[in-house]
Amino acid sequence: AGMTLYDGDTNMPPVRLVQPPHIEQTVSEIIAKAGLRQLAASETQKFGHMTYFWNGNRSDPFDPETETYIDIPSDRVRFDTRPWMKSAETADYVIEALREGGYTFLRSNLAGGDMVGHTGDFEATVIAVEAVDLALRRIDEQVRKVGGCLVVTADHGNAEDMVERGKDGAPRTDDEGRPLWKTAHSTNKVPLYVVDYSGRQWRAVEGIEAPGLSNLAATLLTLLDLAVPDVYEPSLVAPVDD
Repeated sequence: AGMTLYDGDTNMPPVRLVQPPHIEQTVSEIIAKAGLRQLAASETQKFGHMTYFWNGNRSDPFDPETETYIDIPSDRVRFDTRPWMKSAETADYVIEALREGGYTFLRSNLAGGDMVGHTGDFEATVIAVEAVDLALRRIDEQVRKVGGCLVVTADHGNAEDMVERGKDGAPRTDDEGRPLWKTAHSTNKVPLYVVDYSGRQWRAVEGIEAPGLSNLAATLLTLLDLAVPDVYEPSLVAPVDD
């Protein structure tokens, strides 16, 4: 028994106080209804984030004819022993899909910064971030070659702040002066980068109070030239001639 459903595939917990809301008009549902092809490719640790969570607690594609899901098996070891994880393999799938063409929207999650950051191993996390950085550079190069648009963001921080901090912001240490490594997510603001190699020009939309992840859905649909539902928070970008 529990408060609400947390695993729709196994119906867990079977006894719950509150039923989860039925979520409609997600980004991928709108793209699927427009008949556009899309790819989700991530290693197992983040595969659910790019499919089930991304689609509003839905495991199945909205349109199997136009959606491709790629689950790259994660290594079954401690993350700090193979901190590069599957960054290279994930980039390989995305790059190959870009080369082949045909996909309008491709999404992926590079897991290293989060998963290795949870271990509190500073040296391993540096390697994880370097692997993510290399994978992202390779993806960026291919997006540029095909004249696409690259959007880079995160849903929370982890690897950028690896030590516990006191109320004054200073790093905390143990009795011997060693850093107390942080293993939890941070609450720092996350970046959003939009790089359009197609030649289209965009401007940042001003006047949005506390912009955040809730604005990302409308931003993606705007970049894809698709209509944004009225229930969405506003897009963070707009065409320069709008």
